[in-house]
Amino acid sequence: MKKICMILVLCLMATFAYGQTQIDIKAKGLDEDIPGIVAPYSPITADTLIVGKIEFDEVIGPLGQVEFHLTIYADSGEKIYSMKGHLENGMVVPPGFLQRYCEVRNVTWINFWVVMGMGRIKTSEEITINYRGSSITLPDTGGKFVPAYVIMMVSPLGENLENEAWPGWSWAGIQFPSGKSFGGITYLTKYVVN
Repeated sequence: MKKICMILVLCLMATFAYGQTQIDIKAKGLDEDIPGIVAPYSPITADTLIVGKIEFDEVIGPLGQVEFHLTIYADSGEKIYSMKGHLENGMVVPPGFLQRYCEVRNVTWINFWVVMGMGRIKTSEEITINYRGSSITLPDTGGKFVPAYVIMMVSPLGENLENEAWPGWSWAGIQFPSGKSFGGITYLTKYVVN
């Protein structure tokens, strides 16, 4: 509980320091992490759409909203899986508080936003795919929205400790009770600070 309170206080302090009222985020395009193999479909491709908003309130601090849609296609173009996610009033961790090592790109991301909380997802069917080097079974919600822990990360400039040049990106998805996560990542097409 102490850690959560400390994060909320730091978020509130960051709000005043930045002097922002809202950040609008959009990322849309081919997904860099999902392509792989799903039997009997081989290979596969994926599209990701992420729309987010971080709103700053002087009383309660920053709150985040997330909408994401991931679609996985067989090489033939047939849609074989989709996941839609939604989160309202998520907790916001501003840049500078977290670092995350990316085993796919071998860099440690810094200065990124995180929005997280209990949201909901809707999926089309259960499939097992190779995701970030591990076999992972994606859920089937029967086409209905069900509760899920939703996370969005946004790196406006693609900053990393290794000082490699990367464009801005966003990742959005879910965290399973096991601690594993699944989501889509693609490059930012909009990052507007109001």
